[in-house]
Amino acid sequence: MGFIQKRHKNLGIRAAAAAVLGALVVSSAAWAFEPFTIRQIRAEGLQRLELGTVLTYLPLSVGDELNDATSREAIRGLYGSGLFQDVQLERDGEALVIKVIERPQIASFSIKGNEKIGGDELNKSLKDLGLSQGELFKRELLDGVEQELRRQYLANGFHDVDIQTKVDPLPNNRVDIKIQVSEGHISKIKAINILGNKSFGEKELLEQLKLHSTVRWKLLQKNDRYSKQQLGGDLESLSSYYQDRGFLQFNIASVQVALSPDKKDIYITVNIEEGDKYTVKTHRFSGDTILNETFLNRLVSTPDGSQFSRKLATESSDRIEAALSDIGYAFAKVTPLPEVDEAAKQVTLNFYIEPGKRAYIRHINFSGNAGTNDETLRREMRQLEAAPFSKSAVERSRVRLQRLPFIESAEVDTKPVAGSDDLVDIEYKVKERQPGQIQFGVGYSGAQGFLISGSLSNSNFLGTGNTVAITAENSYLTRVLNLSWTDPYFTSDGISQTISTYYRKSKGLIRFASGFDYNVIGADLTYGIPLSEFTALRIGGGVSRTALGTYPEAASDQILNFVIRNGNTFNEYELRTGVSRDTRNRTFFASSGALSRLNLDITLPGSDLLYYNASFEHQQYVPLPFKFFMAIDGTVGYVNVYGRSENVPPYQNYFAGGPNTVRGFRDGTLGPRDTPFDNPFGGKLRTTAQNELVFPLPVVSDNKTTRMGLFYDVGNVFANAQDFRFGLLRQSVGLGFSFFTPILGLLDLSYAVPLNAKPGDEVEHFQITFGGGF
Repeated sequence: MGFIQKRHKNLGIRAAAAAVLGALVVSSAAWAFEPFTIRQIRAEGLQRLELGTVLTYLPLSVGDELNDATSREAIRGLYGSGLFQDVQLERDGEALVIKVIERPQIASFSIKGNEKIGGDELNKSLKDLGLSQGELFKRELLDGVEQELRRQYLANGFHDVDIQTKVDPLPNNRVDIKIQVSEGHISKIKAINILGNKSFGEKELLEQLKLHSTVRWKLLQKNDRYSKQQLGGDLESLSSYYQDRGFLQFNIASVQVALSPDKKDIYITVNIEEGDKYTVKTHRFSGDTILNETFLNRLVSTPDGSQFSRKLATESSDRIEAALSDIGYAFAKVTPLPEVDEAAKQVTLNFYIEPGKRAYIRHINFSGNAGTNDETLRREMRQLEAAPFSKSAVERSRVRLQRLPFIESAEVDTKPVAGSDDLVDIEYKVKERQPGQIQFGVGYSGAQGFLISGSLSNSNFLGTGNTVAITAENSYLTRVLNLSWTDPYFTSDGISQTISTYYRKSKGLIRFASGFDYNVIGADLTYGIPLSEFTALRIGGGVSRTALGTYPEAASDQILNFVIRNGNTFNEYELRTGVSRDTRNRTFFASSGALSRLNLDITLPGSDLLYYNASFEHQQYVPLPFKFFMAIDGTVGYVNVYGRSENVPPYQNYFAGGPNTVRGFRDGTLGPRDTPFDNPFGGKLRTTAQNELVFPLPVVSDNKTTRMGLFYDVGNVFANAQDFRFGLLRQSVGLGFSFFTPILGLLDLSYAVPLNAKPGDEVEHFQITFGGGF
């Protein structure tokens, strides 16, 4: 710390010396004139500049009187232009003669050898300062750059750095500037010693620091590189560690940073004074409290008699500020003031409240929404214009924007309105993602002939936030056409509407050679009704007509039995219901919050087949230290008949295996099999759980478009609920990678290893799913 103070002192001395020198220059250049009236002005020493340029900065003109005061003003004006190294005023009869030496022009400028510090950002800074080709050369600016470079190198541990500057004069009053940097080796921390600690061991305290001494066996160690900024942060962490454990008056007495003679090793010694340990006697509130004291007490997390903690006191202040900001006091300030009883070693926490004036919203503005209408974003606002400011409403509005499927991220900034102490503007900056996905394929097989398939969806159609989706497939055996339209704000209060129609005609073999034709046409109408900020009700209906055609020589026993008992043509009238609660921070790549969905779909009396389908899904995202988090997705689905019906339609069975259920097994191959072909037939009950530990990638990633994790999947399908056995659940572990690409859309890759595959299971280690963005 001592050498830093000395440097500041030296800078002060240099600044003072420069000021004195400047005054002497002005004084000597403007010697005492006998006052006279200027009849003519001449300039001597000009090379590139014209006389008119000089007169521009000269606060005198013909007819003015030149005296001591005006001569000093003239000198200051000409020096202040930055064009001249030297300026002198002389009198020749009634003419004012200005003798100047122009500053040279920079013909070229280069800096070499600065691999660790610099780059494009440094070059831009130097250009902004005026150190670039074509600018005028100022020696003091070059000296300042050299000193700043040296300071940055020293602060980053390069104590052996050598910086040489060279200025070569060129013809026509130009110069060539070169800065050569020899970085040398980086100095590494040999030892960190903490002295004065009594309550905690040195090892425990050193664990609170990010800087560490060199460990020989750690070949890629980087935390042993000395950094002045990091040392300052570590000292703050050390103070926080003590003050969060009752040591209110903890103090860092001194810090010594010593460099070995060869400049390779650094020794850091921290002298501390622990002080006494304090407990909280009580707390109180002062200032303009605004809120009821009973309510304020619930926001304080430092109970009487507990160990004093600066962290808990600060958190209590933050909660009080948040509560005040929710009722309009946007700039409230709460300061925890410890009132110390030295004799009893107790602290009374006085929360001093300064609410300021109540703030109101003038404007809410959006930026970054090039493909989205303003109204589409504005309807997500929970903070309204002209209403009192509410921090929680502003933040909830940001989360709602971020949850839109076509928004990758959203940031918010609160800006006071100039000239007003009670108005603020809210600025939301959004980053859009590709709103559409497209899949297209062309193929040929001996069984199906030429195959053309494609799907297209857009979650932000024409910037309105409406979703349109089209799926089409055409081959010798299959024709599929699905159309859907979703308006998330069918009514102004947030009721959504989804309309969909579908048609599918399949000849011959459908799912895994089950042996039947499947032809269906239908339409659905579904509404989503918000019950609260996080909870919504789903209700709707559907009408469909299905026809099955069987092949006795190819159909399974289960298919033939179903057709014999139920016929082959069915009209179905379905009621769709459900409730969901969603607190996720994003719909794509969520990292916190949860989603729970409970659905019940049932065919109504009057339908040819009577069955119901109940399902429950719960997703949970649990943040962990070091930017890790757990992603858990569990599902249970059950389908069965009621009334006169005896068999669940085979096309309503559940299937498992694949990227969305149990990775490592081929899609849809787990569970019951048909007879006599032993093909997957599905079942009435499915239960799965996908658990993933998501970790930060070694490359730069914000977890909003790219993520990777280790997963454990478990699940299976059972013919009936009573067939469920834990021992029959299939399990797998592996590595998953997800990436939202601008061309392919959402790309999911996984490599899984089944843990308990049974004979007959179809194992598939590597699996990929994707859709393209447009």
